[in-house]
Amino acid sequence: MPEMKSDKPIRRPETMDLLLGRKPRPKVAPKPKPDRGPLGLAEQRALTRWHKPLPAILAEAEAVNRGLLERLAIGVHGPDMKGLEQYRVIFNGLYQATQQQLEALAMFGEVDWSE
Repeated sequence: MPEMKSDKPIRRPETMDLLLGRKPRPKVAPKPKPDRGPLGLAEQRALTRWHKPLPAILAEAEAVNRGLLERLAIGVHGPDMKGLEQYRVIFNGLYQATQQQLEALAMFGEVDWSE
C-alpha cells in the first residue's frame, strides 16, 4: 500500500491560526430563522386534527416493550433485601405482562385495521 503524503497539515484553520500567532477569524453566528408569526386558522385546524398513524403507534409500543424486556433481562435490584420475595413477585408480574403485551401487539398488527 503506497504512503499518502500531503503538504497540508491535518488541523482545523482555527488551530493553525493559534499556532502561527495569527488573529483568529471571527465566528459567524448562524442566522435566526424568520418568525412565521401566529398560525392561521387552517394551520391550527390541521394540527389539531392530525393523528399519528396506527402502525406508527404500534411500532413505538412494540419498541418500548422490547426495550423494557431487555432492561429487565439485564437485571434490576430492589432497594433492600427485606422485601425480596415481594420484589420478585412484582418483577415476574411485570415481565409476564410485558411479554403478553408484545404478543397482543403482534396479533393486533396482523390484522389490516382501518381508521
